[in-house]
Amino acid sequence: MKNITGRWSFNEDFGFGKDEGFAEFTQEGENLKGVLVYTERIEGDTPFRVQQEVEGTFDGQRLKMTGTVVEILDAEEEIEYHLDCWEGILNDKNQIVGHSYDDHECFGVFVMEMI
Repeated sequence: MKNITGRWSFNEDFGFGKDEGFAEFTQEGENLKGVLVYTERIEGDTPFRVQQEVEGTFDGQRLKMTGTVVEILDAEEEIEYHLDCWEGILNDKNQIVGHSYDDHECFGVFVMEMI
């Protein structure tokens, strides 16, 4: 089974903004733990950095993970941030591509590549 332990670049477009950063995963069997750290750029707002701890599964092709803890690293003001969920597939270019969503109807499309 393919193992995705390591560091991956992370880019996401959610319609009214973009995230850019990295994901760091540790995989044991199908269980996955890790962290995503990224800069969020929302049109018309000051960019800020986000760190989400994640847990999920990867079965060799399909990725499913959920944010468990979120921390805003350097925002100028208090930000209410909702934990995300990501679902994707490892393609033949060794990219994980998929979509994200949160409980406030925010949807995105992401690509991750091994660094």
